[in-house]
Amino acid sequence: MKTRPVKPSRTMKRFGSRSIALRPKPAQKTYTPPKCWNGPFEFFNLPPELRDHILELIILDWDTHNRDIVHLFLTCHRIYAEAAAIFYREVYLDNMHLRGTADPFLTGTITRVAPRQYVQTLTIRFAMKDQIYLFGESYGSALREMVEEGKLQRLQLEIGSRFPNFEFWGIEDETSSCDDIRVTGKQGEKLVISAPRYITKTPFQNFLKFLEESNIPKIVLYVDADDHSKFWCLFHRAHPSGKRCEGEWISATRVLRIQWQSLVKVLKGAQPVKPTKDC
Repeated sequence: MKTRPVKPSRTMKRFGSRSIALRPKPAQKTYTPPKCWNGPFEFFNLPPELRDHILELIILDWDTHNRDIVHLFLTCHRIYAEAAAIFYREVYLDNMHLRGTADPFLTGTITRVAPRQYVQTLTIRFAMKDQIYLFGESYGSALREMVEEGKLQRLQLEIGSRFPNFEFWGIEDETSSCDDIRVTGKQGEKLVISAPRYITKTPFQNFLKFLEESNIPKIVLYVDADDHSKFWCLFHRAHPSGKRCEGEWISATRVLRIQWQSLVKVLKGAQPVKPTKDC
């Protein structure tokens, strides 16, 4: 008996003479799990982001004991560098109590374990007469090194309250006694303003030079809002009420931001004209 050949369907023609359903299945490969490592955990094999997160939990956690942080810093130079970059990221130095002496944090040369090379944001609160001269001397070079050899990106300077000052005790002093001072206006014109004669002295002029020539990416200058010398009022924002500040800003604001670029332009090279009354 003769068999009649089956005519292939359109589906079978598309895949050839044999149906895809009849093709042999590929051999299944067995999964072999990787060999487990039973040795010590290598912390530096983790990505930098995870290492930073772990160190932040240890350093910034309020429940962490001081001895834990000390042990962390004593582990090795690499751990010290990564931990110090977190611990010293923002530093606040309140130097209002210092009288003519430099803060130890900003003295000495930068070494591999010097904390200040890891600071990104530094805030210094200081009294004008007692410490302003340091910015033209030891502080200037220390801050320059913190930029060139460290991580400093932002410097915030807060000139603290003048109270109680020499004026309060009835004693004349060059920081409180005023002169008519010849200065350069914002448009380059010559002006005469009433200001402490101290701004004509070398320490203050060196401070202006530091602000102008500093290599710090961002500098912000503040004065005490409640009690500050009147000449600062030329360089901070106007009061919302339109009332003149006169050295006493009436609001909850603690500090006022000074436009230090204008300050340098106006007061650089200031010269006394003649003495007047006390400020």
